[in-house]
Amino acid sequence: MPPTPTRTTILPLLFEGGLGLAALGIGWLLGHWPAVGMSADSGGTQQQLEAIGWGLVATGPLVLGLVAIDRIPFGPLSRLRELTEEVVLQMFRRASALQLAVVSIAAGFGEELLFRGLVQAGLSSLIGGPLAPWLALAAASVMFGVCHWLNTTYALLAVLVGAYFGLLFLLTGNLWTPIIAHAAYDLLALIYLVRPGHLVRWKE
Repeated sequence: MPPTPTRTTILPLLFEGGLGLAALGIGWLLGHWPAVGMSADSGGTQQQLEAIGWGLVATGPLVLGLVAIDRIPFGPLSRLRELTEEVVLQMFRRASALQLAVVSIAAGFGEELLFRGLVQAGLSSLIGGPLAPWLALAAASVMFGVCHWLNTTYALLAVLVGAYFGLLFLLTGNLWTPIIAHAAYDLLALIYLVRPGHLVRWKE
């Protein structure tokens, strides 16, 4: 049975939401709150809005990278495009923009709470010392890549993207920034990949 738009919305929503709930639950057990910098106690409304604004700005380089990768005639990237056709297009080609937005927002919150809020920030506190933030960033980025393994190329790109989100988190100290960048990029990438004519252009 081909996936329906409703199924391809609900299943990722449950999965990504589960990651976020798991991060909050594990963080509670360990005494570490993963939603770093997101509470009103961590700064005023202006600081929270600035963190969100930086997340939107940080989406730009990711989108440019997506378009560049899509157009570079390089063997491993060609295989990556084939995987995208097989996975993303089959799942989301019939989904509405609202459904794509729901999935993207869930991914932004769930994955960033887990990889940046829990793993990166938690490891940094656990390790301690001047190198701790960078070691934790590296560890969280590698975990992010491994958990996004479709093939080696995709995993390596995911490591780089994870490091980018981790750096945003380090620079702002607020999880809103990588959450917004992650969610906005996922939405724009899904719209780009499932837009009319994209599959046709790949097959030409």
